Parts: sequence; structure tokens; C-alpha cells
Amino acid sequence: MATKLSIAKKVFMQEKDLILNSSSFHNFFSENEDWLKPYAAFCFLRDFFETSDHSQWGCFSNYSKDKLEKLVSKDALHYDTICFHYYIQFHLHLQLSEAAEYARAKGVVLKGDLPIGVDRNSVDTWVYPTLFRMNTSTGAPPDYFAKNGQNWGFPTYNWEEMSKDNYGWWRARLTQMGKYFTAYRIDHILGFFRIWELPDHAMTGLIGKFRPSIPLSQEELEREGIWDFDRLTRPYVRKEFLQENFGDSWILIAANFFKEYLDRYE
Repeated sequence: MATKLSIAKKVFMQEKDLILNSSSFHNFFSENEDWLKPYAAFCFLRDFFETSDHSQWGCFSNYSKDKLEKLVSKDALHYDTICFHYYIQFHLHLQLSEAAEYARAKGVVLKGDLPIGVDRNSVDTWVYPTLFRMNTSTGAPPDYFAKNGQNWGFPTYNWEEMSKDNYGWWRARLTQMGKYFTAYRIDHILGFFRIWELPDHAMTGLIGKFRPSIPLSQEELEREGIWDFDRLTRPYVRKEFLQENFGDSWILIAANFFKEYLDRYE
């Protein structure tokens, strides 16, 4: 990747005036500047501070449009660096558009892959921090394939905040994908309805909960004939489980950590 970027920068310096003054680039820029300018500024700051963790960017940690305009100003000493990131995105757009048009002409449907989450150290969380629950992490609960569950590391969404502009962030994201793909694969689409949410300090997927989740009352469970107070509301650790995991020390474990249930094991 470093070699490719080095070559791309050399090519950019040779043809930047031609490309940046072309009508095709101006059209691309005007159609995409809402995300393109923040993205270029993010890339510049990431490389300048040598980290994508925008909480480490000093006065630039908190995004604002005023700061953005200064960062991408034509008068800035680093303006060529900003334009390089424009240039890369422009060529990605051209290449992907050409591939998509060729595929459609041949009767081939392109399906794009869209992950449900974004990296917590991304341009999205920098520009739109209120749209994300930054003190959380997303994952999956324990199951047959992963006894400790999964922790994917990206923050969950603040759906209440997103709803205030009719989910504009999501609509913009899907619209952009629609320029190149006929269909999407959303991984995982269940995340639009409920997702396994963990505290951001969690290492595994064990200590999470589904969000949103609708609790069932005791009355509802009793009405369905499945209410068992001890089984559903108290620790359900069997003697055999303790013996299997702690061997001869199982009584010590039970006495210290399951005092109120010690009689159950005797």
C-alpha cells in the first residue's frame, strides 16, 4: 500500500492541474463535497497526528464546519495534500463507475457489501459523534460457535438522534452505494432491528444486551405458563458445572461466591 500511495502521489503532482481543473472533476466535487471535504481533512489530520484516533487530535478533536473550511482552504500550506485525497477518491469513482457500467451492459448485476457498523476512529464518528453511542461496542452473544460471544469493536447507533432528520446519514450512505451497485448485502441487516451492545471496555461478547429490547413482565410469562422465578431470575449454576471447572476447589468457590445457594450444592 505504501508503494502504491507513493506512486499515486508522483502521478498526482504531474497531472494535478489538468485533473483538478477538468469539468469531470468539478462535477464530481460538487456532487460529493458534503462527504469529500471532511474525508480529505480527516485523512490529512490522521497522517499529521499519526493516528486515526481523533480524540488525540487536540483542538481538532471536536469537528466543526469552521475548522473544516480552514483545513481545506486553498490558502492552506497543505492544500496539495487535501487535493491528493480528492484526486484518489475521484479516480476510485471513475474506475468503479466504468466497471459498473460495463457489468450492466453485459447483463451482470453488481452487489455491494455494506457493513452495518463503522470504525470508532472514522471520519463518520468524527463528523457525526452524536449519531453513535461512543461508550459502547457491537458484537454477538455467546453461541455454539463462539462461547465467549463476539466483540466487533465498532460503536452502536444512536437511533433516536438519527431519526431527527429522517435517518439522513443512512439515506446518504445508501444513495452513494446506489451509484455503483444494483443490490446491497448488508452485514448484518438484523442490526437495523436490534443489536448486541457491549460496554466499550469489554474484551469479549459476554457482558452485553440486546438493544433495543422489549422486556417481558412476570405477568406475561405467567400467562404463558413459563414463569419459574428461581430459574429465570437467580444464578443457575449446577454443582456438576462447578466440579467440572474447578475440580476439588468447587466447594471453596461455592462458599465464597454462591453463599446464598450453598445449600443447593450440599
